[in-house]
Amino acid sequence: MTTFDPYKSLGFQCELTLKVFVRNLAQRLDGTGVSPTQFRLLAHLMADGAQTQAELCELLAISPPSAVKLIDRMERDGWVVRQADEHDRRVNRIVCTPQAEEVWEEITVHSIDLLNQAYRGLSRVEIDSTINLLKAVRSNLENKEK
Repeated sequence: MTTFDPYKSLGFQCELTLKVFVRNLAQRLDGTGVSPTQFRLLAHLMADGAQTQAELCELLAISPPSAVKLIDRMERDGWVVRQADEHDRRVNRIVCTPQAEEVWEEITVHSIDLLNQAYRGLSRVEIDSTINLLKAVRSNLENKEK
């Protein structure tokens, strides 16, 4: 019988690595008023622009009720606003405010420090190769064809 060794799985290694990243990020963000989940939401909005609540749920791997609470809190704090989608008025897109952009500038220093620590001893070629590898794996998993 063939056994599965999770430690030889990219998915399992990614999960373990993400947990360490999030724990370290939480420590670095302590005292900023920004949680790791808020940081991740802002990161997606800053990188990709406005998103629907459903898209953010998928990206952050959180439930719709959790997303509503998160977005409500961030809207209350002036970091995001809900805007009606221009193609479907029933759908709201979550958009960063100028205040969020200011907060982002302040907190990205923590992310840069974290990446510098994480990438210590790795070459740019190794980092870029790993990123490309993970993109290919993600693309394979998103493609429903076998």
